[in-house]
Amino acid sequence: METVGLDKHELPPTNQKRMVAFINHFVLSTVHFLNRFALDCENKFIQYEHKMQSLEASLLIIEAKLASIDALKGCSMTPQQVEVLAEATPDEQEEVVAQERDPRYERYFKMIQVGVPVPAVRNKISSEGLDPNYIDAFL
Repeated sequence: METVGLDKHELPPTNQKRMVAFINHFVLSTVHFLNRFALDCENKFIQYEHKMQSLEASLLIIEAKLASIDALKGCSMTPQQVEVLAEATPDEQEEVVAQERDPRYERYFKMIQVGVPVPAVRNKISSEGLDPNYIDAFL
């Protein structure tokens, strides 16, 4: 159909029934697509929720196992020491627990935690008559 030489006013109008059918088809296909997309997203969210619940349950089990270790009760240990203790044999566990922090040095550990340089903390420890090498075992 060649429309180069025709005036647009001379063209016949578009069939309304056909136009309505095209619009209805477009709306229906778009709605079906969006419904499938929403369903896929919801399924993925449900899968991730199940995975998170599984991880949370595993974490609670691990925390309960760590809490049941008698050697860990009543001592303040860093996360690195807890990891070493969890991987250690029973004999090694006793050695790690034996290295419990001396309460006289707690304020120096707090100084290190807030960002005071370790050499400055060592100088402060030695100026107060304590062993500056003691903190090396816990760093």
